[in-house]
Amino acid sequence: MFEKRSEKRSPIELAASYGMGDDPRPEREAKIFNMSSGGFCLTSDSKLKVGEEIQLAVDLDTTDEVMVSVKVIWVKKNDYNKQYTIGVQIVEKEGPEFDRFMDFYNGLV
Repeated sequence: MFEKRSEKRSPIELAASYGMGDDPRPEREAKIFNMSSGGFCLTSDSKLKVGEEIQLAVDLDTTDEVMVSVKVIWVKKNDYNKQYTIGVQIVEKEGPEFDRFMDFYNGLV
């Protein structure tokens, strides 16, 4: 798998949740890691489709969450734990939620 990464990745672990398909409520659990300002990887028990856009509720280690719109770029099944590792790209890069996400990210790098 070849990826073009133009931005620095920060190793981190954040809790998140998301909805998909006919049920957009962010009730499916995910864990974010390997984050950059343009995207990140997450793990989930659910398989997502490449090209699918989801709303992800991200716990920024504060008292509240932010909602980030992301697009699935790639999906890999992890045989050792039956989960999926999913690479996503941030698609909505403006607004107060994205600004809070970026403030958090900028505090990491």
